[in-house]
Amino acid sequence: MLLKPIKCPKCGSPITGKQRDLMLQCPACDTIYFFDRDMCGVRPVSYTIASPAKEGNGTETKVYIPFWVIHADLNVMKEDISGGAIRRAIKDERQMRGERDFYVCAADTVPEAVSRIWNMELTLNQPAITEQSGFKGAMREVMSMDEESARSAAEFLFLRHETEIPGTLQRLEYNFVIRDSRVVYLPAFKSGNTFTPAV
Repeated sequence: MLLKPIKCPKCGSPITGKQRDLMLQCPACDTIYFFDRDMCGVRPVSYTIASPAKEGNGTETKVYIPFWVIHADLNVMKEDISGGAIRRAIKDERQMRGERDFYVCAADTVPEAVSRIWNMELTLNQPAITEQSGFKGAMREVMSMDEESARSAAEFLFLRHETEIPGTLQRLEYNFVIRDSRVVYLPAFKSGNTFTPAV
């Protein structure tokens, strides 16, 4: 929790933090900033609020979940896998290669088992995002993951994928170069502790 107000770089209004949220929204101009612990202040961050692609059933609460989207250039120079070639061909396992976005859920309110699935699914099946202005009265979940942790998690996501596809990974040489990072708020419906994505 922040103990002192921080001024909005855009309009000069005071911004106060809630809980342990690393994304702070100015109450006057609605601009969202990233709270940088090292500088004990806010800095601009590129962010998008995605509009829902589907509607809920009316009994759920719409929320927006922060994801770090890490844009990286992934080059695999050498990969030795023993066995599993037929299963990989049958299952049409998608490979993570070239320039791509890695989605990393940054809200600790989402159970880890759920966020692990979302991270992989969104990374392998890049969602088509239509941007909207504002959260339209819905709550945004607290962002608890900083950018450096998200960058490490993106590389780990690639390594996890490589070890989970059929076959035994024996050798892997690769370059993982991060080109950019941004925040995307993805809509979801919340019922109790259950989250259902709306993208």
